[in-house]
Amino acid sequence: MKLIKLAFTGLLVSGLLTECTKEETKVEQPKTDETKVEQVKKEAEVNEPKNWKDVSTPEGFNSYGIEPTLEAWIAYHAEDIAKTTDVKEYYPKAERIRNEMKYFRIQGEDLQKDFQNLQVLQLYMANLVFSISGAEEQGIETAETYNELEKSFSYFTELVHDLDIVINHDGKGETFGVTHQLNGKKVKEMETFIYIN
Repeated sequence: MKLIKLAFTGLLVSGLLTECTKEETKVEQPKTDETKVEQVKKEAEVNEPKNWKDVSTPEGFNSYGIEPTLEAWIAYHAEDIAKTTDVKEYYPKAERIRNEMKYFRIQGEDLQKDFQNLQVLQLYMANLVFSISGAEEQGIETAETYNELEKSFSYFTELVHDLDIVINHDGKGETFGVTHQLNGKKVKEMETFIYIN
């Protein structure tokens, strides 16, 4: 099981890294000294691991009757997902968030790592749900897999909550400590669970 989990995680990470790379188009502008200085400052701001910027393009996002902004989207899901207690709802709610991430993008090294962890957790839950379905059809015990699913969803919920604190509350508030952005104390524990175990 651990070897399969390791192989699956490797495939997930390589797929996410491929998906995360995107082309940038450059518009040629006449270079003046002021332009050069401003470009260096902007690059320095984005290159700092803790600095982040909302670069969302939410055109077409029209769900839940909320404003199509990163702030409203993450706040809605942080509140909604915290109420989820039915194990059969874990994966669908996580999948919905992952599918909607295409509308909401950020720049910033640490926050991008946190959003990547959110995607990996969702993909891991998809694998667990698939395993549970197959095992139940064959009459195989699934208690251990359900435990992994519950732990995955718990981390997922905590991560969405902490991302809401980062995005909507300037990092001020009670957190679970699972984000790189806020130097969370449980980041290593969570990443060991999703990438190594």
